[in-house]
Amino acid sequence: MGIDEAGVIRVRGMKPGQLDAFLALEPTAGVPDGHGRSASADDLAARATESAKAAPTTPTAWREAGDAAFLFGAGEDALDRAVDAYAKAAAGDPEDARARFRLGVARRRRAESSRRQPGDAQGALAAWGEALALVPNQYIWRRRIQQYGPRLDKPYDFYFWVEEARAAIRARGEEPHPLGSEPRGSEIAAPRRAGDEEAARIPDPDPKGAILRDEAGRVAVEPAVAPASVRPGERVRVRLTFRLDATSRPWWNNEADPLTASLALPEDVTIEEAALVHPGSAEPETREVRVLEAELAIGAGVGEGELEIPGYALYNVCDDAGGVCRFLRLDFTVTVRVDRAAPKLR
Repeated sequence: MGIDEAGVIRVRGMKPGQLDAFLALEPTAGVPDGHGRSASADDLAARATESAKAAPTTPTAWREAGDAAFLFGAGEDALDRAVDAYAKAAAGDPEDARARFRLGVARRRRAESSRRQPGDAQGALAAWGEALALVPNQYIWRRRIQQYGPRLDKPYDFYFWVEEARAAIRARGEEPHPLGSEPRGSEIAAPRRAGDEEAARIPDPDPKGAILRDEAGRVAVEPAVAPASVRPGERVRVRLTFRLDATSRPWWNNEADPLTASLALPEDVTIEEAALVHPGSAEPETREVRVLEAELAIGAGVGEGELEIPGYALYNVCDDAGGVCRFLRLDFTVTVRVDRAAPKLR
């Protein structure tokens, strides 16, 4: 299918030789504008730009301002404006599920950008959960949470096709375009069924806390829990995203012990799966984003409220390429929201 800038399907059953002709098409004049009329993609963009200039006064206007910033916004702060507008729309209308879902999309995209803010990844999951609680049968919203959530709740492998597509592209002599954000961890994990679990163990290489702390902030970790709210007796997927400081520019030292995380689980919380040791890289020093994950079962007897799980990470980093290397520890806390009214994913 050929889909134009406005999201309208212009061609069905398109053959490879028709691609150039499709790309040369003018924007369609058949895009519904919400008022029984039609508008071109350019008209929609122009109207959105004009709408963004006016100060919104209602939750609906704030949501529309968020749409304008997210879809057509110019400038590096477009995502910031979208997040702010959607948040105001959601705050102004407790029943606006769309504003909450779109707030989650905007925060997730910002989390994967250079303008990320602390809590964006978790905030996206929380917003999607709020939207799903308002419209429990909206399966697309459920799928966004399941993408990052427990394997027991996954209906299928979300991004299994990426490597298949890359292989097919290379097989025809071409090189795949790089993705803006590489799927990893829970995004490419295969579903599991009850009874298929494997025994898991959490490493605890520094039980006495003797390793020096990373007081200089060479590495930052952002924990995210999916779903953001869970019922007692259900599971959550914990994702730990590690990024090297962009200012001091340290490097991962791949010739020493690997990045390892540990969690101190409270009573009635068990680990069902853990990938808490990063395999590292074949290169001596690298600067990539690293992700570790674990799947936790929240016992049926766990009380409602915020359940805080302390943890720490150990890693080897070097001060710049070829610089002095250090073995350091970073402490963090994973927060799981336990709520008997949390939306179910299955």
